[in-house]
Order: sequence, then C-alpha cells, then structure tokens
Amino acid sequence: MTIDKESLVKDLIDLVSEENIIFNDDQLKHYGLDPFNQTHKPFLVIKPSKISHFKRLNFILRRYKIESITPRGCGFGINLGAYSEDLIIDLTLLNQKIELDTQTLTVKVEAGVRYTKLQKILNENGYRLPIEPILDGTIGGFIATGGYGYGSYQFGSLMNLLRSTSIVLSNGQIIQSGNINTPPYSCGYNLNGLICGSEGYFGIITDAVLEITPIALESHNLLLKIPADVDLMPILSKLAIISTIHHISLYKGLIDTTQDSTNLLIRLEGPPEILEQDKSFIEAMPDITFSKYEMANKLWDNRILEPSHTPKASIIIEAIVPISTLSQFLKFWKIYNSPTFFGTLINPSSALLYTFFPPEIPNVETVMETFVEKSHKFQMHPPTIGHLIKKFVEQFHPNLEYLKRLKPIFDKIHRLKVRKLQF
Repeated sequence: MTIDKESLVKDLIDLVSEENIIFNDDQLKHYGLDPFNQTHKPFLVIKPSKISHFKRLNFILRRYKIESITPRGCGFGINLGAYSEDLIIDLTLLNQKIELDTQTLTVKVEAGVRYTKLQKILNENGYRLPIEPILDGTIGGFIATGGYGYGSYQFGSLMNLLRSTSIVLSNGQIIQSGNINTPPYSCGYNLNGLICGSEGYFGIITDAVLEITPIALESHNLLLKIPADVDLMPILSKLAIISTIHHISLYKGLIDTTQDSTNLLIRLEGPPEILEQDKSFIEAMPDITFSKYEMANKLWDNRILEPSHTPKASIIIEAIVPISTLSQFLKFWKIYNSPTFFGTLINPSSALLYTFFPPEIPNVETVMETFVEKSHKFQMHPPTIGHLIKKFVEQFHPNLEYLKRLKPIFDKIHRLKVRKLQF
C-alpha cells in the first residue's frame, strides 16, 4: 500500500505543530547521517513534546498503516540504533519533568532530558546519578542503549538504578515496567531488564525513575601510563582488590597520539584514610608511570565527550569484552594500523570498548569478515540487544535461539508482536 505522505504530514502537524515535523529532504539530512559516515533517509521525523501525544499518534500511524518506527534521543548511538529509514520519533522535546525525592533517594525524569541538565540539578541539591554516559545524550537513550559508563565499575549498568519506566507499547498502550517503591535487586521478575539495552525495540521510553546517591565527599583521580609491551591483565587483576575504585577508563591514542602505550584513568572514592592507602598501593605497582594529578583531574572533569571529540573512523566496534581475552582482542586489531580505542571497565572482569579505525584503513569488508570469524575467541558481545535483533538476528544463530526462547514471554505482555516495532 502506498502511503499518502501529504495527508499523513497534515494530520501529524495538527497533533504536534508544523515546527515539530521534519519531512523534506534538506531537513532530514541531520537525521540521515551516522558515525560511519553512511547515509540513511528516514521516512519522516515527528517530535512529540507531551506524553499525551502518543495515544493519538498511535491512531494516526495505524490509520496510515505505518509498520515500523525508530525512537531516537540525541542520535549518538554507535551501533546505529538511532539511525533508520523508518518514521523516527524524536524524543528530545520530552524534557521538562525532573522530580527529585530526597526521602526515597530517587528522581523521576522524562526521557528527553539531557544527562548534564539532570546532573546539574542533582548536584545543586547534593546528589548525583552515580552512573554517567560517555556522551551527553538523553536519559531515555542512555537507558535504551544499556546504561553503561562512568561509575559502572562500582554500580553496574543503569538497570541497577532503574526503579520504573513508562513505556509506550506497539499497540499504543502505556504501561509502567517497574514499581517505584521496589529496588531493582528485589526478588521476582524485573521487566526493567527487558527495557534497559533494548534500543526501543520493546517500546518507547517516555520517563523513568532512577535511584540517586549523595555526592562523594572525598575522591582521588589517578592517570597511569602502561607501556605497549606490558600485559594489562595482571595490572587489572591487582586493581580489582581495591574497594574504593569508583571507575576505571582505558585510553589508547586519545590522550597522546604519538605513544603506543595504554592509559588508565582511575577514580577513587571513600574515607580519606582508606583512599590514601589505596592510592599508595597503586603508586607502588611496577611497570607503570603516573601523570601529574592536574592532568588526571582535568581528564575526569571533561569525561563527558562531545561527538566531535571522538576520532574520525571508518569503523567503530562497540563490544563488551572479558578482561581475560582483552589482550587477544587488542592484539588482533593492532595489525590494522594500531587503531585507537576507548573503554570503561563495567566490573572487575569485563570492559566496554569502543575501537576506532582510521578512515584510510584498506579492505574494510575483508577486515570485518575476518573479525566476525574470530570474534568467538574474544567471547565478546554487544552491550545492547535491540540492534542485533533488528539487523543481525538471522546471521547470529545463538541470538536467534535466545530470541525464540523469549518470544512467548514477550508475546504475552505485548512486547514483541513482530520483528519490528509496529503500530
């Protein structure tokens, strides 16, 4: 069936006003580029500013038989979750509600609120969201793409702080995926676990309730330099016993492009006397040198990156890699022009890595085919499941089997009626 786009646009304008509909090619260019410099052409973009818009939006999309949509925040998704040829629902105008509850140590926030805006308000009141995204995207996008970042080493993913989310399902129904008064670590089913990391596949996040913590009273930042010929595994194993570590980042080629060494940015938080002991323990470790504290502090203060600060690349690999296979993973990529990488340890045994390849890398397709063939040796997997399901589920048999086992459960709760989110 051919969609009457002109009539559809008119109905959508009646819903959200003309300035919140993007439908001509020039305007769609902003939504049609991704970090790989590939281009897509979205069908059109709608920017709802109220949760009440979604119910009528559902009727409109059903009437015109729009079969698939893609929810989007700021569009910083490395693995193309935010880039699509579908009708895109841009949630960045859903950004007004921030309700702080100091009694329950929670904050309710709309999906389109930017992280830095939320953190600023929390900091002014003496609190913080202890897990921070690498890029300053929306809270909804941070949840949908897995919720890993700074602080994950101590607190895990954002799912561990997620009390509740409001979700628009494929049938237009709005449900709450958790209970505000029930902590994530309580026993029983946790539907937030389906939402966090699903890239909008099971529904559109409109708001969320997150746990917060008081601002750390005492902290130290350390920047370690590790020569290229030194194995990272023993060093990371020694660091794993330190209780005051809040975060560990790995850098290569981002701090000093002339060196082949790996840098570790370590954030310590805790009681002053224990911090001093742990700091002395790290400084006494062999095979590493320390940068000035001013540099470590500056790096921490500028930890939330702008997309323009990331290296230009023809390929960006995003993966969770076990520490036990990290050396193999990096050694495999080293032969391809020593690519730049950045990562965060999400726990003592796993790292979330972004590996950037220069635009001039030859035979990109062959390199990727070789990587896919050998990737099982690294035991790596993507941090989200939404993109895998939508794009690659038929190519990766284990994930297809996983989906088959879960599908009856999703069907019962209206999460997965078809392979694409449909209205």
